[in-house]
Amino acid sequence: MKTVLFFVVAAATIAWLIRRWSRPPSRLLRAVDAIMPAYNEELCITASVEVLLENPYLNQIIVVNDGSSDSTAAILDQLAAKHKRLVVVHQANTGKGGALMAGLARARARYVFLTDADTFLPPDDEGLGYMIAEMQRGADAVGGVPSSNLAGAGLLPHIRATVKLPMIVLKRMFQQIVGGAPFIVSGACGMFRTEVLRKVPFSDRTKVEDLDLTWSLVAKGYRVRQTPRCIVYAQECNSLRSEWLRWRRWIIGYAVCMRLHRRLLLSRFGLFSILPMFLVVVVGIASLVTGLVPAILDGHVLNVLLRLFPLLWLGVVCVIGLISAVHHRQIWLIALAPAAVFYVFLSYAIWLLYGLRGLVTGSEPERDKPTRYAHVVG
Repeated sequence: MKTVLFFVVAAATIAWLIRRWSRPPSRLLRAVDAIMPAYNEELCITASVEVLLENPYLNQIIVVNDGSSDSTAAILDQLAAKHKRLVVVHQANTGKGGALMAGLARARARYVFLTDADTFLPPDDEGLGYMIAEMQRGADAVGGVPSSNLAGAGLLPHIRATVKLPMIVLKRMFQQIVGGAPFIVSGACGMFRTEVLRKVPFSDRTKVEDLDLTWSLVAKGYRVRQTPRCIVYAQECNSLRSEWLRWRRWIIGYAVCMRLHRRLLLSRFGLFSILPMFLVVVVGIASLVTGLVPAILDGHVLNVLLRLFPLLWLGVVCVIGLISAVHHRQIWLIALAPAAVFYVFLSYAIWLLYGLRGLVTGSEPERDKPTRYAHVVG
């Protein structure tokens, strides 16, 4: 059933994308201020800022040093001395939401582009132009696509990269088609009307401020859109522990947002964006328990393997891996694609251990800080 649903989603999304792919990017240059929060980002902040300074769509780059204890502040001051378009704000640690709002206070452009300090935006790409074009067609917020930065990354980020980009495009574009909006405008790649973001500000009431903000905008009737033509490259987690902590934050945050925005659940957005994401997990866990556990108890190794890697699913995931391999120019991602089942089991485990409790209690753990790579630009 899940495989059939995947093919329906893929077919509908591809048809929708083909119809809109020929839309040109905007040529409105210097119309956007970029805002980047930074907390202990000494390993990657220089490269991330310098590529933004090369982008012709950006008016100024505002970096908020949110109480870093490493050399982030000194690096930013050195960069600001060399680049007039770079605005640096130093403040005591408030959390990511507070840092973003501090940056917004310095914004002067009509639009703001929000990104992270570990994220690389290709300077020769017209991705921001496609986001601006969506804004000119009436959107109040536009999400791009966070892909994986594999420069300096280990095995785990490469496994993640095998399915990340194609699946994000499929899910979020389909959610826009049927639910009226993607379920999240990522904090790594999001553009907003400056005036809208001042009316509906970021909050640190959850550890997933971008998800909370997106749902708040939808609830208030603002127009949220997605474009697959703007792709950024964010760092992935290099260790199992960091990956566990990050997915734990995402999943508990999702559960807490379902609780905070429960009035949305029976809306078009809730029925076709929020609830399906949750129900896929519920159905997946139930299917795993009813199918995999008996196979293990019976001791049939082949049945266990077929439950873990159904042949049709294996073919689908290898095709997805091929798309990612072409995009990242790393052909061996195709062979790694079946290992992405790890992330399915990871999400199931975290939902069972933490997600359901977060849905009931509304409590979240402290925000984690993934270890950064030494190099951002590959």
